[in-house]
Amino acid sequence: MTLNHDLVVKASTSLLKYAKKQQESEEPTNLLADEEQPVHLIVSVRKLSTKMRHKPYRIPLHAPLYDESSSVCLITKNNDEAHVEKLTNLKIPQIKEVISMLQLRTEYKAYEARRLLISTHDLFLTDDRVINSLPEALGVKFFKSKKLPAPVNLKASNLKEEMNRALSCTYFRPTKGTCNAVKIGMTSMSASDLAKNIEIATELIAKCIPKGWDNIQTIGIKTGTSLTLPIFNSLPSAPMAIGASGAHVETMPSTEAKAEEEEEKKSDPKKRKAKKVRSNPGELVKEFAKKRATAKA
Repeated sequence: MTLNHDLVVKASTSLLKYAKKQQESEEPTNLLADEEQPVHLIVSVRKLSTKMRHKPYRIPLHAPLYDESSSVCLITKNNDEAHVEKLTNLKIPQIKEVISMLQLRTEYKAYEARRLLISTHDLFLTDDRVINSLPEALGVKFFKSKKLPAPVNLKASNLKEEMNRALSCTYFRPTKGTCNAVKIGMTSMSASDLAKNIEIATELIAKCIPKGWDNIQTIGIKTGTSLTLPIFNSLPSAPMAIGASGAHVETMPSTEAKAEEEEEKKSDPKKRKAKKVRSNPGELVKEFAKKRATAKA
């Protein structure tokens, strides 16, 4: 199953026009308004997921979300200077800061320091060897900001290629609820690039969901301030035909059948229903007295 290409392009164009119009209306009053906003793909499923996955699925995109102006922070397992220098020498412009797990637990333990760290960077990457111990070290603030670090293999033979591959992807983290949000583009993109990102990512996300397309109810796109524009809606299950095998069908009797039943009751006294008559208590007393007087006579 695939998305309707024309509908995806139409929805992408409409969403970008709305975002641009909203930005222009806010510029005179809000000098700190963001020049671009992230666009999210909203995937709703039928059946709830019972498993929590710390390691997200890596979803390659046609148009990357992070360019040279983006700020990326890399979290490493240890604070070895040689290791940090090796990562710095890769000269990947997006990576602006490298910190260790020890620094995260000590230097960024304070709430204000951690809040500043989160707001400074667009993406966090981490050594895949410490991905399972990160939730405890990161704290609630990272979860609320939806900037959980994505894993990379820092032991890869070609480390620069591994890092570039991680920066060219988005990440899908299945939740325990029925609604999943995946960052799929930016409002600064063209409608065609955004539409291609949506189509490519949707096919890959469907493979990560149990039962695939059969478990997907709706798909839409939105920014942080817009309504969700639908691009896919699953049809309800086909109803069972009347009289189908295994189906219990109750039918209403016809007028002719009712008439025949009434005639049969009139002709057969056994089938007549006795009518319950509520008698007057005074009449019952008089009738009883009359019977008693007759018996004495």
